Amino acid sequence: MSWKFKTSQKQLDKMLEEALVDAYGDEEQFSSIVVTLDDNLPIPFDAKVVGETVEVIGIDEQHSGLGRGVVAIVRRGEKEYRVSLAELEIPVNFKGHEWIEMYEYFVRGF
Repeated sequence: MSWKFKTSQKQLDKMLEEALVDAYGDEEQFSSIVVTLDDNLPIPFDAKVVGETVEVIGIDEQHSGLGRGVVAIVRRGEKEYRVSLAELEIPVNFKGHEWIEMYEYFVRGF
């Protein structure tokens, strides 16, 4: 199986280790990932949802959960929406790609 991330497995393992320190059980680990993303993603940033450009303006910690995943708060025009982070099309040159990759790596069960 080929490696699908730009970030090395060693780096992603290190990022996850730091994010999950003192987090036990699925809920605590997931919450730690959400907080880590909220603290480290270079928000705001542009992404696409179903082909439309939106501005990601935050992470919705209250609505994120194991079942739904991480929920991003996005703005298009004057309206705000909640969208699963997994549904966002992130630009290839995104400066925070390693944090998105850390989340994807976590979801896949690293």
